[in-house]
Amino acid sequence: MINHCWQKFDSYYTETDNSPLYAAALILNPKRRTNYIKRCWPERWQNKALSSVKNLWEKYREEHPVSMSYERQPEPEAPLDLFDSIERDINNKYTRPSSQDEYEDYCSGEPYDPKVSAIQWWAQEQQQKRWPRLSAFAFEVLSVPAMSDEPERVFSNARRQISWDRMQLGVETVEKTECLKSWYRSGVSKMQV
Repeated sequence: MINHCWQKFDSYYTETDNSPLYAAALILNPKRRTNYIKRCWPERWQNKALSSVKNLWEKYREEHPVSMSYERQPEPEAPLDLFDSIERDINNKYTRPSSQDEYEDYCSGEPYDPKVSAIQWWAQEQQQKRWPRLSAFAFEVLSVPAMSDEPERVFSNARRQISWDRMQLGVETVEKTECLKSWYRSGVSKMQV
């Protein structure tokens, strides 16, 4: 029985190796970043995981161009006093990445505990200004549910919505309604973005 359990665990580990999303979710958590994988994973897993996440990021970056440039904003017409100029310099330092690649810039930072969930951290304006495309990538990766139980439960409730009187509702309308009801119940719709 123990050998059977190990075989089952190995099959699950293989599944996580096949998808870079698990490693990407770890890296996009500001508490972990790449340090967690480098310190806690066996060396034979590290290179594959890190390269697969980087490949996933590069594919996302190519498919989702961003219109925001990292050039300095034009100077205001009114002269700035000393405090305003210091504030402008501090804001420029923290809103523009030091490298051209947002992912490399993010991964080069040290992990820290922001005292909020990873998705709430990425929703903050500071992170969205500093890493505009990477924050959108983080939303997509971190919103993937770990298990399909909840989405299946949400959409199995759709049978209550589609009665004989509502047979003309389209698939998209039912999907949107069920998502909105689920987000309202879970409190996601109240989260500030």
